[in-house]
Amino acid sequence: MDIYGEDDRRPSGDRADFGSADHSVAGILRLVGSGSGGEVLMALGPRPLRTAQLARRLLHVSERSVYRYSAELTKRELVERYEEQGVPSTVLLSLSDPPGRQLYRLLRRFAVTTGALLPTTGSAIQSWSSLNLLSQLWGLGFVEKLSHEPQTLTQLAGGPHGLTFHQVTRRMRLFSDAGLLLARPPRGSGRQYELTEHGRRRMALIVSLGRWRHRHVVTGEPTGLTETEMASVLRSTLPLIVIPAFVGMSFNFGVASPMDKYGHRTVEALQGTVGRDGTIRCDLPHETDVDGSAAGTMNTWLSALLDGNRGRMRSSGNLPLLDACLSQLNEVLWEEDPDSLVVVGSALIKD
Repeated sequence: MDIYGEDDRRPSGDRADFGSADHSVAGILRLVGSGSGGEVLMALGPRPLRTAQLARRLLHVSERSVYRYSAELTKRELVERYEEQGVPSTVLLSLSDPPGRQLYRLLRRFAVTTGALLPTTGSAIQSWSSLNLLSQLWGLGFVEKLSHEPQTLTQLAGGPHGLTFHQVTRRMRLFSDAGLLLARPPRGSGRQYELTEHGRRRMALIVSLGRWRHRHVVTGEPTGLTETEMASVLRSTLPLIVIPAFVGMSFNFGVASPMDKYGHRTVEALQGTVGRDGTIRCDLPHETDVDGSAAGTMNTWLSALLDGNRGRMRSSGNLPLLDACLSQLNEVLWEEDPDSLVVVGSALIKD
């Protein structure tokens, strides 16, 4: 451990081999949010099931889709397939341990603690497609741009995503309909889009998948998220908190890269200022005279955001200001979200 807190060495243990598949955070979201991948994964959480049994238990899913997505999850080593001897032989499916079971628990925690599990009488409101939209919002770089300030369609169309203006326009409409973005009325340069509270809260799932990915997926990368991605998460979530006791104060947050072979690190930094109403405005660092600063490695930030463990941060200056920011970040990411539309869990399974 060095001055930036917990190091980013990979833990030992089994990791899923995604092969040539997209193993990014966006790719994982797309895997569970597209088609029936998520429903198959969650149905196998309580106990192993035979393939035919799984097909009968899932609501609103064709038998063909069950077999297709079971095979895809098996290919990615999230599901294990056992052939039971007999005439005829039967196939038993179960979640792999640890990758599949940990992903199941992650999704369950996200659903239960954010109010995302919405059972109805005899069925459930299914909205796995919202995870697919989140994968696009994150994977195409829109969160990174919107974390700085509201953006017009022209600004959003200018990114490295390779989409046409028409494609960006269509996606913005889908993101807005899903409650992830808010479109402000046109003025000056035109309509501007910004992340909603609901969209900002989805960063809890992003950072959770980042840590899961680091622990369980073979990537050849030193961390589950990059320093730039974690800075985007922080800029996106800081406006959710309110700390009126610190009006007018400012702070710097830094995300330190893994140490290179020469023992050096780079630090992705951002600055926050507490406004008159107690909310925080984020920007690139532009002042040297701030009231407090906190920095840590990726694992240190993940511990702070996901576990509420802030003790490993390298902090200086106004410690009550920093502690208020970090404690509220953990709380706001995991409190119930009344606008959640994501549905996962046993409500999808018919006994």
